[in-house]
Amino acid sequence: MYEHTSYPLREGLIEAHEKVWESIAEPGPFWTGTERIAMVVESRAATSCRLCAKRRQALSPYAVDGVHDNETDLDAVIVDMIHRVRSDPGRITRNMFDQVMAAGITPEHYIEIVGVVNSSVIIDTLHAALGLSLAELPTPQPDAPTGQPRANVTDGGAWVPIAVGNERPGMINGLSNNREPNIARSMGLVPSAVELFFTAFRPHYALQNIPLDLKQSQAEFIASRVSALNQCFY
Repeated sequence: MYEHTSYPLREGLIEAHEKVWESIAEPGPFWTGTERIAMVVESRAATSCRLCAKRRQALSPYAVDGVHDNETDLDAVIVDMIHRVRSDPGRITRNMFDQVMAAGITPEHYIEIVGVVNSSVIIDTLHAALGLSLAELPTPQPDAPTGQPRANVTDGGAWVPIAVGNERPGMINGLSNNREPNIARSMGLVPSAVELFFTAFRPHYALQNIPLDLKQSQAEFIASRVSALNQCFY
């Protein structure tokens, strides 16, 4: 995937991104491979969408109506969701989520979309940072969504139900300990979405045993500075 760059990328990162790219083209629990690839297409379209640009400049993105420059036949509510997630994620509100739910999209469907879009953004962003053309989209794999067992859930204060009892790192007897990041808890309703996202994300950041010639303090300084520049307050 990164054969045209002169930067020394780690093999583990390349392998992880290639695995994610192939996985996106496969049917997920609630969406087909064709639909999942369409989600990536819309995510990319959001970067040049005129409506998204107007909304980013507005005091409130919800004060600007219009039609997205969409490139797929995904439902308009889903297209709007994907474009907002990609172009202006810091100002997403519960109102947008409620509109998606009102359109008949379940929390599980919603989480799978978030997992696919955010995973693809990680890969697209690295390509852009390296000055590479975006990766060619893989061919969607046939077959219907795979489905998944029904999860035990609880209200954890998030917009979506929090799954409990999933055997994931950091979970003890269905209760989160301090090692379980909130993003994993909030996406836990769809375990495959958690796996997809963290497969793409994990090679980029480590809290310990960093595979670089940097001290832990130096790596944390760089990460904090980048987060500040990106206005990421998580």
